[in-house]
Amino acid sequence: MQRPGTNHLRLIQGIFSRPKKVVALQRIDLSRNADPIQSLQARLESLERQIGETSRALIQAQAVSVRSMFSGSSDFLGGVQKKIVESSARNSVSWHQTRLLEMTQERRELQDQLDRLTGQVWPKRVRRWLLWAGIGAALIVACTIFIMGLFTALYLLPIWGTLLLVLFLFQRKR
Repeated sequence: MQRPGTNHLRLIQGIFSRPKKVVALQRIDLSRNADPIQSLQARLESLERQIGETSRALIQAQAVSVRSMFSGSSDFLGGVQKKIVESSARNSVSWHQTRLLEMTQERRELQDQLDRLTGQVWPKRVRRWLLWAGIGAALIVACTIFIMGLFTALYLLPIWGTLLLVLFLFQRKR
């Protein structure tokens, strides 16, 4: 049986005690590789090369598509060939785009895992927040300057109108 004052004592100890640090657990498969950080870095480098190759192939496929659109062929076989080339180029472009999106998503996940292992999650997150805050502040300042310029132009409109009217009257007198 508990004593009547123990609940209050636990409550006070809970308020003044230090909070426990919560750390996310990572499952690391040590059977494949002894150093998970190096294996993640190697996979990231490999993925970067694949993304570069896919980007180049995508640009080439888009170039083929553009060239086939501008190729002028008036006969029947040339028109059929043009349609086939355009169709296969469009298919190639769409496949490369989806593959590129998949690889960038995989790269983002691998980079997130690497950041968690190296302890770079929060510094990168803070940098990203500061970047967005800076961009937002720059947009607000630019909009404010633009609006102030509009109000200044509207405010000076009567003065400029008066000056133009006086100039016009002097030109008419001569």
